[in-house]
Amino acid sequence: MIHIQGLHKWFENQHVLKGVDLTIKEGETVVIIGRSGCGKSVLLKHIMAILEPDQGDIKIYGQSMFKMSSTEQDRFRLQLGMLFQGAALFDSLNVRENVGFSLYEHTKLSEEVIVQKVREKLGLVGLEDIEDLMPASLSGGMKKRVGLARAICNEPKIILYDEPTTGLDPINADVINDLILRMQERLKVISIVVTHDMTSAYKVGNRIAMLYDGKIIAVGTPNEIRNSSDRVVQQFITGSAHGPITDQGKNKTESL
Repeated sequence: MIHIQGLHKWFENQHVLKGVDLTIKEGETVVIIGRSGCGKSVLLKHIMAILEPDQGDIKIYGQSMFKMSSTEQDRFRLQLGMLFQGAALFDSLNVRENVGFSLYEHTKLSEEVIVQKVREKLGLVGLEDIEDLMPASLSGGMKKRVGLARAICNEPKIILYDEPTTGLDPINADVINDLILRMQERLKVISIVVTHDMTSAYKVGNRIAMLYDGKIIAVGTPNEIRNSSDRVVQQFITGSAHGPITDQGKNKTESL
């Protein structure tokens, strides 16, 4: 249902995306892995139509994201849920106002109905009776869960996760992994998870795609990626300091 076709993006002289091709099916979770700065978040911003490609296209449910009017794009974004890397909660709003933000802004639902929906979504992520708390009083793990409740509050068709376990200890990271799986099972949505946490990638992904040098160089099930014969993939997933990824950077430095 999501078709990314020949996507290119330049930032001045930096060619970040160099022809990304990827198809994501209805109801599956695809994890996009790759080194920091390789363009994973840039790719997410294209899916949200925050950035436009210099070449290529993204079709969602058969419709090109970049042939829509700005009004149509805004309407489409209401079908997206986004869990940001740092949760990105509004410091001046309490938990209820954060989780229900899109409902307050884009619907005419009554306060009573919004409060009910907020409580329901907080319950799904394992949080209750915290609606009146401010973000400053929440732990890192709680902020992530509140961010996830906000992402699903308007019942989106697609959920995007940008480094959902970054900054969390292993136990809280696994709580988030379990929540991603639960959301997938209960909501049957398309999920796209950007991460460099291989423990998370193996656990939540139906398929894993590796972004390297501006392209998707490998796509497969967690088991297929784990057993890939590609030396670049193997260096990344094992976290080795030695291999083609770092050798390439070393060779570029030595040629200067």
